[in-house]
Order: sequence, then structure tokens, then C-alpha cells
Amino acid sequence: MKEIIDGLNLPKQILDKSEKLLNTLFGEGFKELGGIFGDKMKLKRLKTQILILNQANEIMEKSGLKAHQLNLKTLVPLIEKSSLEEDEKLQNKWAYLIANIASSPENGLEPKLIHTLSSLSSFEAGILDFLYEYFIKKRQEVFKSYNSSSYKRYNSIDDVKPESIHLFFSSLKKHFSLTDELARIYIENLESLGIIRNEDPDIRIDNGFSDAEIIEDRNKEQTIELNLDVTANYTKSDDFHFTYYGLYFVKQCKTK
Repeated sequence: MKEIIDGLNLPKQILDKSEKLLNTLFGEGFKELGGIFGDKMKLKRLKTQILILNQANEIMEKSGLKAHQLNLKTLVPLIEKSSLEEDEKLQNKWAYLIANIASSPENGLEPKLIHTLSSLSSFEAGILDFLYEYFIKKRQEVFKSYNSSSYKRYNSIDDVKPESIHLFFSSLKKHFSLTDELARIYIENLESLGIIRNEDPDIRIDNGFSDAEIIEDRNKEQTIELNLDVTANYTKSDDFHFTYYGLYFVKQCKTK
């Protein structure tokens, strides 16, 4: 392992901090890491991973957080998938995700968080940042509007439910200069990952016509025959909103 690390040509301070973090995350299994890197990881992936780990370490140091050992079900995909990322913006998100996972009690959502981040392209990450900024702004506006001096609906801003903040298809399309087709593809992918959800369709029942007729047969038995004429209007919206998981995911990968 030492020979591989020495060949990366990175500053000793970065290598030492990353090695220390790997020791903490892997525990006794760290001794086997050299074989994993040597057999399955190219030098470029290892260099990317060490830079991301160093950034994660700096995030924890600034926040006063301490890393703990992770189970292999979380750690292996976290290390492997983050090492594949070449985009700087996404590397930054991986660093925050590693810092948050490594310094928090495991809750079972870690594999889903890792899968979600590894499924995002750089462009989709940009869309997500745009949507989140819009969401935060609108959530604050809703909180203030319903919490005047004479009326208080929410105790905290977190009480404003995600589904009450509508994210508009037209705004996304315009901001990124997307065609209808591409905008819908990106929305579908974010929806498939559980980050956002399309608005429920609007169904309106128009006032229709109804009457009833009592029919008596030859045995003097009566039945009631209803005649209904009702029209329902179905309107599907292209707009959407964040899910609770979507907001949690964004916060776990939050960049400053």
C-alpha cells in the first residue's frame, strides 16, 4: 500500500491525513486495502479518492466532527463510486457526503445516498442546486407570509412541507435553455431517484344531471333506477416538488 501511495506525487500532508481517515473508516480491514487498490483500482482513481478524502477530512475538522468506522456495506461502494468521479463539482459533493456519513450514526439510508449521488451527472447536479436554492427561497417566503404578528401557522420553517412548495417546469426549462423533451428526461431521472415527485393531477367534477325513477314490477316489488350524467375534467401538471428524501439527500451532499 505504501508503495502505491508514494507513487501518487501528492503532498505528504494530504497523504497522511487521508491515510489516517482510511484507517478510521476501515478499522482493522485497512490492511487489506492495498490489495483492493492494487488489483482493481487504477492509479488515477486512487489519486481522485485521496483528494476527496482529504477534502472530507478538512470539512470534518472545520465543523469539529470526528469520523467513526463504517461497515463494509456502506464503505466499499462509498470508496469505489466516489473514486470514479472526475467532475470537480461532484467530487465536492462526494467529500461532503463522506464527511456526513463518516461522522454520523448509520441509519440505513447510506447505500441509497451513495447510489443517488453516483447516478447524477454534473448537469443534473447543477439542476438540483438550482431547484434547491429556489425551494429555500420560496419556503422562507411561505413561512414569513403565514407567520405574521397576528397569525402564526408554523412553529419553525421545517414545518412548511416540501409538497407545498411547487417547482415549476417552465422555470427549469427557461433557466437551462432546455427543450421540452430534455427537461422532462431530467425530471424523470430525478423522480426515479426519489428526489422529486410530480404534482398530483387536478380532477374536477362538473355539476351534472341526475334523476331517479321508481319502477314497480308485476309482483309489486319496487326498484330505483338512477340516471347520472356527470363530467370529470382531468388536468395533469408538469410541475413537481421535492420529496423528504430529496431534501435529505441534498443536505447530505451540501456544498458551501
